[in-house]
Amino acid sequence: MTSAGAAENDTYVLAMPAPTSLVVLPQWITPGNTHPNSRYQEAMWSMALLIDNPGTRLGKLHWKNCPEPLRDQVKLAAWTMINGQLRPTYLQVRGVQARSRSGAPDMAATCLEWMRLARWLHERQITSLGACTETEWRAYASERLPRVSRDTAAIICVRLTNLWAFDQLSARPSGITRPPWESGGVDDFLPAGGAAGGGENATEPLDPLVLGPLLIWAIRFVDDFADDIMAAWAERRRLVAVVAATKAEPTGWAALEQWLLPMARDGHALPAYMDKREVQVATGLDPEFWTRVMRLVPA
Repeated sequence: MTSAGAAENDTYVLAMPAPTSLVVLPQWITPGNTHPNSRYQEAMWSMALLIDNPGTRLGKLHWKNCPEPLRDQVKLAAWTMINGQLRPTYLQVRGVQARSRSGAPDMAATCLEWMRLARWLHERQITSLGACTETEWRAYASERLPRVSRDTAAIICVRLTNLWAFDQLSARPSGITRPPWESGGVDDFLPAGGAAGGGENATEPLDPLVLGPLLIWAIRFVDDFADDIMAAWAERRRLVAVVAATKAEPTGWAALEQWLLPMARDGHALPAYMDKREVQVATGLDPEFWTRVMRLVPA
């Protein structure tokens, strides 16, 4: 048990955030990253300020997906992970690949895994992470892990362990129990390995005569189109900013209706976008408007 005075002097324990606190503290934001910062009290957190690679999807955390009784506890652990670092003593026993901080995509995936656990606990009328004991950990692992591959299950175990680790570094720990695979070993919790186990890549390697030209053309593609790619990315960001700053007005809705409704009546293709490798109708508009449009789409 850590005393209150010791916790105050512990540089790894973060101060309690206020409702208006920034989701990403300034020390983790790269100069030049101008994405808007979310506030702790908001129902959606943007991870964009932690992402500098233009090819990486700008993730978001939607807290509506976390049950209300457990939301504040999971939210605090998530904020601590975003702005804190794991202790060196914690990392020393976890191999050379262990890191005090992970990247934004992994943080987002970790938070989604925590929300999944919270929903499972909520379904069993458990309203506090502190009530997640070894019994609950084992029951959840027995349901969650057999549904995925062995490698994915190992990653899930790490993410769930991080909930316990970052909870200890928060200003108001929930007291969630240490997962049982931390003391007894994770192997017993993982599904059996496949026939090609051992981590070896069984794919036939490409012949150098094939790989060489591919590499040359990949380099040429980047060299020849780099300016166009960056210009397109800048233009996309400009258009997104314009849309975000433009307020919808009746004249605009009328013009959109005049353009879109004839397309729906005549069975023409509607505005769409790619999501999870599927083409979906662009439903970012007013739901009532889209209800009117979709009634006109031929079955």
